[in-house]
This record gives sequence, structure tokens and C-alpha cells, in this order.
Amino acid sequence: METKKIAALEIWNNKRYVDATLSFMDAIIGRLDIPRYHSFRFVVGEILKQRMENAYPDNRGKINIEIYLKDTFFEVSIRDKGIPGWSDFSYDKERIASDKQDLRNYILGACVDGVGMEKLGREGQRIYVRLRTKNPIQFKRPQPYKPMEVLDTNISIRPVVTQEDIIEAIRCIYSEYGYSYSYERLYYVDSFKQLIEEKEIMSFLAVNEHGQIAGHFALTFSEQYKNMPEISNAVIRKEFRGLGLLARFIDYCIKIAKEQNFRALMGQPVAFHPMSQKALLKAGFTATSLLMSYIGSDLESEYNKNDERLDLCACVRIIDSNAYSKVYAPRELECWLHKIYDRLGWQYDFCDDFKLADSTEINIENQDALKITKIMLSEAADDLESILQEAIHNTVRKKNEMIELVISMNSPSCDYGYQIAKKCDFVVAGVIPGGENGDYLIMQMLNGEEFEYDKLVTVGEFEELKEDIIDLISKQSGEESL
Repeated sequence: METKKIAALEIWNNKRYVDATLSFMDAIIGRLDIPRYHSFRFVVGEILKQRMENAYPDNRGKINIEIYLKDTFFEVSIRDKGIPGWSDFSYDKERIASDKQDLRNYILGACVDGVGMEKLGREGQRIYVRLRTKNPIQFKRPQPYKPMEVLDTNISIRPVVTQEDIIEAIRCIYSEYGYSYSYERLYYVDSFKQLIEEKEIMSFLAVNEHGQIAGHFALTFSEQYKNMPEISNAVIRKEFRGLGLLARFIDYCIKIAKEQNFRALMGQPVAFHPMSQKALLKAGFTATSLLMSYIGSDLESEYNKNDERLDLCACVRIIDSNAYSKVYAPRELECWLHKIYDRLGWQYDFCDDFKLADSTEINIENQDALKITKIMLSEAADDLESILQEAIHNTVRKKNEMIELVISMNSPSCDYGYQIAKKCDFVVAGVIPGGENGDYLIMQMLNGEEFEYDKLVTVGEFEELKEDIIDLISKQSGEESL
């Protein structure tokens, strides 16, 4: 279901209008008896008061309230053209017991299903608050993992359909990660079922002729990389390893992608597991990125036993042979990007008519579970540096460990965004091409530390990609020392 605006209201920045605005929202949303609506209403009111105080100090200005219906969420957007308020709702977790502002912002975030901030260029900025419209998820823990005696190795693949299938998929995930997997919704029957029904994932089980579950994998969909799902949650039970199941999982996903007319597929193997890297490369995927320190150190699995953040590789296979991209690649990255795009085997043109945007368009989102700040840059203007510095400052305050900056390469301002990001000490991580929404340059920053490329165990194109990225970073360091 596409995002649909169902109501809009324009008011002046006068606190007397807050109650009237909330009553307007009640008429649209409150009558639907949505769970946790009262806490959601409280958060919207607090944000509205904050913007009225801070957006136009001592001046009169307009604030726009818009209500959207998006899939299973209601979203209330508070938009204005006043002073940016990136730090209005940030907090330091270690100070919430002593600082009222930090405690207030922490409580606000806990009362809703999502809060984000977005800079809209000439349209100013907006803060959006989201609320799930379905009943709260009933958290049901699966039974612990138990070793089994393998009765046969004739494996077939079937989609996850029933509640019993979901329970078996959860047990597979538990067998690998315990209860530390970063995507918590996959641990509970109701939320797992919801993900399938809402087409956020396609989930599959590998089963032998005796009905024993050998493994699980999924295709995960995202708005950012539209029509390019990721092969994810691939877990093979220890008793069934060595049978080439991972390669079968990948081939099955390619088959589904062709049947469903997906534009591309993405894979993200861990960066020190050569077998999964080889399997994806053999299946026609192209190495495109190294996502350093991407998963938090508290993940419990056989891949992460040294209390360090986990590194991932990223690779893409183009499914639609007619796919085409018009790309504004940063000048100094063109040779490297040509190599990646040529390997992908699709149609593209690099453009060199670079120009600065009239205003910056950017989205900043904190992902507490991963301890990551994700920044999506659509258009870059001359105020970008101050915006990035503010985002870095807020990341430090929130004790997030890594920042991922995603720059649209379909904007003529891409080169400027890249240069400013370098100035702010971001380094190149790679590129994610193939999605319907466009192609993205990925840059990263690890707060207070440098990325450790020497610990990676990579093969084939991933090893070559690592050497290319190290070379790019080395050149960047040389430029800064001049």
C-alpha cells in the first residue's frame, strides 16, 4: 500500500492552537480505537509545542500538520520553514537519570513506533511520528534449540505459511543467534506472521522427507532499495551443514526474483565467512560494498565471539536485463565505479554536469538496536557541512557507535555531497546500485576509531574491493595531509 495523505492542517506558531490541533487529529485517528493512541497523542503534542517555541523565535510563522496512512502505520508530520531542530529530541542514555531534557526525549521515543527528522530543502524540515495501527504483538518465546538425529538428507524448499512453519523458522534463528539477533520481530510468532502478511519479507524453510527442518532463509524488502530485496536470515542447522544448502537457497531466491520481476537482488554475507561470499559470487553477484562495523558487539553467534562489531560485505545481482541508471558519480571515484558497474552487466551512463542543489534534502534516523545513525542525503547544498556536523554531535551524545551516510548518485549534487562528507571524516564503503529508487554511494564513520580492514577475511571480488577501498582511503588521507 502506498503512502496516502488523509488530512492536512496549517496553523500559526501559537501554543493556543495545540489543543485544537490535537482535537483535529482525534477526529481523524482517535475514533479508530488504535492501540496506544493516547501515548502517541502525547508525543505529537510535545513535539508541536517544541517546534512552536523553537522554529520562529519572537516571530510569526506557519506550521503544517499532515496525517498519512502508510501500510500498517499512521504518520503525523510536523513541517515548518523555521530554525532547524535536529537536536530537539536527541538524548544521552547515560544522563536520563539526571537530566530532565534527556529523560523527556527518551520517554517520547519509547511511546511511539518511530520518530524521524527530515530536511526538505526549500520546504524546510519535518518531524514525523509513526504509530502502528494493528494490535500490539503478543511476545511468545519459542522452545529452546535441541540437537536432532538427521533421518535423511533429501531436502526440499517451501514457503513459510502456517504458525507451525513460523515456529520452526524462529527455532532456526535461535539456533544460530540465541536471542541476540538485531531484528527482534523475527523472534515472535505474531510479529513474524505480520511481516509475511504485510509483504515485508518472503520466508522459506528447507525440509527433508521426514519433515525435519534443515534451515531457513528469507527475502527482505525495504523502501530504500525498492524492488531489490536482500537475501537474509539464512540459517542452516548444524546437523545439515556441508550439503550445499546455502547455494540452493541463493538459486531459489534468484528463481523467485525472476518470477516476481524484481529489478535486482542483494546479499550481505559476513566479512570473514569466505564460503558465503564464494556462494554469492558463483551465483553471479557482484561485490559492491564493505559495510564495516555494521552489527553491534552484543550479537551472539558463531560469527561474533570477540566482543567486536561485525563487518558485512554487500553484493548485487541485476535481474532485469533492461535496467538502466543515469549516475552522477563523484569525479575521483569514476574509474573505480566503472569497474563495479561493468561487472554488474547492465546499462548505465555517468554524467558530469555536476551542480549544487538550492537546498539540502536529508533524512537522519537513529537505530538504537544497532547503535547506528543512518543518514540519507538526497540533495546537497552549501549548508550540508553544518548539518552533518550536528548529526555527528548527536550521534556521540546518544552513544551510537557508527554513522552510515547514504548519498544519492542520481542527483547532480552528489560530488559536492561526497566532498563535504570526506571533509567531515567519512570514508567510502562502497555503492549499492540496482534499486528502483536509484543508486547510492555508501560512506561511513566509526566514532573515535578507525575501521580495521586487516581483520577481514574476504575472497575473489570482495578481496579486490577491499584493496580498492583501502587505496581510496589512503589517497584521501594523503590529500588531507597536504
